[in-house]
Amino acid sequence: MSVYSRFQIRSCWLAILGPTVVIVFAAAFAAFNLTDWPSPEARRVAMIDPLFFQHTGWYIVNGGVPYVDVWDVNPPVPFGITAVLALLSGRDMHLLHVLSVALTVIVVAASILLVGWVAYLVTGEDAAAVAAGLTMLVVPELLVIPLLGVRAQFYALFFGVCALALALRDRPFLAGALVALSAGSWQAGAAFALLVVGIAYQRTGRGGAISTVTGGGVVAGGIILVFAVSDALVPMVVETVLAPLVAGSPHSLTEHAYSILLTFGYGSLLLLVTFYGWALAAARDLRERWWIPAGGLILGFQVLFVDLDGSTDVFLWLVFVALGVALAVERMIAVRAAMSDRRRTVVAVVAVIGLLVLSGLVWNALAPPPAPVLQTMQEDARPDEELSMSRGDADVPPMETIYWEQMEPKACHYRLSRNEVRWIAITDGHLGRQECGSWPAALLDTQRATESIV
Repeated sequence: MSVYSRFQIRSCWLAILGPTVVIVFAAAFAAFNLTDWPSPEARRVAMIDPLFFQHTGWYIVNGGVPYVDVWDVNPPVPFGITAVLALLSGRDMHLLHVLSVALTVIVVAASILLVGWVAYLVTGEDAAAVAAGLTMLVVPELLVIPLLGVRAQFYALFFGVCALALALRDRPFLAGALVALSAGSWQAGAAFALLVVGIAYQRTGRGGAISTVTGGGVVAGGIILVFAVSDALVPMVVETVLAPLVAGSPHSLTEHAYSILLTFGYGSLLLLVTFYGWALAAARDLRERWWIPAGGLILGFQVLFVDLDGSTDVFLWLVFVALGVALAVERMIAVRAAMSDRRRTVVAVVAVIGLLVLSGLVWNALAPPPAPVLQTMQEDARPDEELSMSRGDADVPPMETIYWEQMEPKACHYRLSRNEVRWIAITDGHLGRQECGSWPAALLDTQRATESIV
């Protein structure tokens, strides 16, 4: 068989999924620019994080130090990315925003294709790969939010799925390096590290696992060294490790369950297919495919019990939801193939998931029933919280003003997210602090009191 023939066979899923992703993103771009979807208020709120990341990149180029001059709970990789983009833009904020949007759209589109590739590597079925990629599109925020700019979850998604693909292609060192970048983009990306090391050990033994850890250690060590030299290592640990543990959002399991249903909309039906796929992997091929249900359970625990402040927090879990669907499709095709009805089954599967993708857009844009009821139930399930301070108490301009006017804020607390305000309130800090990142006095007093009792 010629190289061209092999390429045709192996890229059949890509020939379908690739143009689909391009068309869907083009449609989302047109709708975003020609209509009021999402609403102006939703856009304004959603723009805060991208503008913050991009401003921090610009600030770094101008001498600012993350976690010292800027307080944030996110790991440093997104700031490094936006710093590079700020250099490429010549510090022009409009060009920086255009570059940030363009890169993020490319990264998310590539992530969807990578999920399809991983599904193909696991199953060898083109239909399963297409089904996995289409499942990623069921959550329309994955299409729209990249049009606003850089967010940490998108880069954790990209690097994490890249690491899975490289691990399955027996490239453990590179897989380890990329999985470190995933965890360095968003804390939940660390889940990929456990899976990638396990896959490497399974496929190539102890040497593969060591190579994976080495690759991750090189990247992580480089990041740690940069912040140690900048006298920002302790601030980074305080803000990215301690603060999320101490000042996480209060929530209930019920609230998060409703949030998942609201995020997936009618596509929630696919979760049943996913659970079936995970069960198949556990029951029929646990030795080879253990990492798919394991990843689903680990990141499912994260969205249910740890962190689900918005739809972007679901994206890493969505990878394993998509892979579960791929496993279920593989099984369905195998059963139908025995009945000489394979082609019709493939067309039906792709058509059904395609309809769910379209339904997700309708759900997001029009909020049809039962969305309003679920929204009310989610709000009723949200725990009440009263803080001793709010963003309005700080003398800080809006994020849009800080970004477009290229301001260098006098206080390190200027993003002032809900988690940031909660951290300040818990640690008895100050909204106007010029430098951040020191070990909080309130926690030090608690530690000393505990030691004196012991």
